[in-house]
Amino acid sequence: MLKKPKGWYKEIALRPVARVDGYESYEKICGIVAEMYYSVKEEDLLWGLKNNPAESKYITLYTLFKIGQAKCPAYWVGKDLLEALQQSLLTVEIQELNWAMKTGLFMLPKDVIFSPENKSVDAIYWHYDTEQDILFWACSDGDSFFCRRFKLNGQKLTFTDSEDIDPKVVAGFNEYIQSIFLRLILIMQCRPELVDAEEKRQKVTVNQGFGKAQAQDLYQPLWIGQEYRLKREGTVSSDGSKQVGTRSPDWRRGFIRNQPYGEGRQKRKLVWIEPVLVMGGE
Repeated sequence: MLKKPKGWYKEIALRPVARVDGYESYEKICGIVAEMYYSVKEEDLLWGLKNNPAESKYITLYTLFKIGQAKCPAYWVGKDLLEALQQSLLTVEIQELNWAMKTGLFMLPKDVIFSPENKSVDAIYWHYDTEQDILFWACSDGDSFFCRRFKLNGQKLTFTDSEDIDPKVVAGFNEYIQSIFLRLILIMQCRPELVDAEEKRQKVTVNQGFGKAQAQDLYQPLWIGQEYRLKREGTVSSDGSKQVGTRSPDWRRGFIRNQPYGEGRQKRKLVWIEPVLVMGGE
């Protein structure tokens, strides 16, 4: 694998982003992209995908290569939002997705999603090929890559799983990661108020030493659900005060679905009915 060239970070990233506690550094994630981006040629990847469509190496490399071409656009996902989406059932046909962002990565909070090897997955990378109508995504736990490609074709959904480790384990994990990814895309569509606008991004100067020459201009990250908080429901006593019960908390699951509305309920709109963590009662 070729060595990353000098100045690779400035070349491959739209802008340097400040470090966020509880998340992997953006520069490190971009470094993973750069290792792939500078080691391959797009025509070789396209040849590999055409002749070996089930080969996980080509799926992963192509996904990260396209992200490098796009200069690593990214959103940081709030921890409470991610946990809420994990508790929300997905009942929307995939062809209804609105691809406002066709290439990029989601920065995930550490130690929320784990690979089959029980290691934290810190980012999801994706690229949607609009001409071929194919979605590519990949993720890594630091040691292994997991990936999938599938074609959107009306009502029919086809995909190819990675085969790097036990296929049954990978297939289940890939289904899980894919469902989380699709939930995030859908939330950007139906709850735009949770998504930071580009103009919200602010520049901060970080001094990494004692001299002005060591100061560096960084940018605040863009978030999905930074201020979102899990909905909780506690038990209430007769005097109106909240009680702490002896039963374990339980989830009342949420839904992402198309809800009928309007005259004759003929129209449909995408809604998220949020999950609720019900605190234990007696």
